[in-house]
Amino acid sequence: MKLPKMGKNDRKLLNVLLFLARLILLSLPMYVVLLLNVDMYWLQVMVSDHAHAIIGLLGIFAEKDGLILVIGQSSPFPIYIGPDCTGWKSMMAFFALVFATLGASMKKRLAGLVVGIPLIYLGNLTRITVVVLIERMLDRELALFFHDFLWQAGLISLVMILWLGWLNWENLQKHIIAIKER
Repeated sequence: MKLPKMGKNDRKLLNVLLFLARLILLSLPMYVVLLLNVDMYWLQVMVSDHAHAIIGLLGIFAEKDGLILVIGQSSPFPIYIGPDCTGWKSMMAFFALVFATLGASMKKRLAGLVVGIPLIYLGNLTRITVVVLIERMLDRELALFFHDFLWQAGLISLVMILWLGWLNWENLQKHIIAIKER
């Protein structure tokens, strides 16, 4: 059976469909982790240790009791570092986006992960730190609003910005070289 000749728009549409199919397939492990309720304790401990250290460096009193950070003394603000507080879903989404992208070399994919995953981790630590700072400096309700709504959009935006930056890696390198040469 001979396939009909495809025009430029048909090829673009096919590439989009292939990308989406790969993205769906590469997203399945996230659902397996959720379905099997995979233990994220090791990552929770790492995030709570790092968040505790950063908060302490900012001069804010915080006690750590396992996965719970208690911020402040006079009006304590307890924070439980649950599995969803680790940023693992954002990391897996970035992985899926990078590996679903058609035409990228394995070297470029791995370089993207080496840069992107730690940046997502740092973005997540920033999220926790900003929530603490808002609670300490402004208002607890505002901190919870930031945590529940704005920072979720923030992490999604971070993943998309990193992926788009990775897609345009060569152009970014040219701009950086041009800036250095000035």
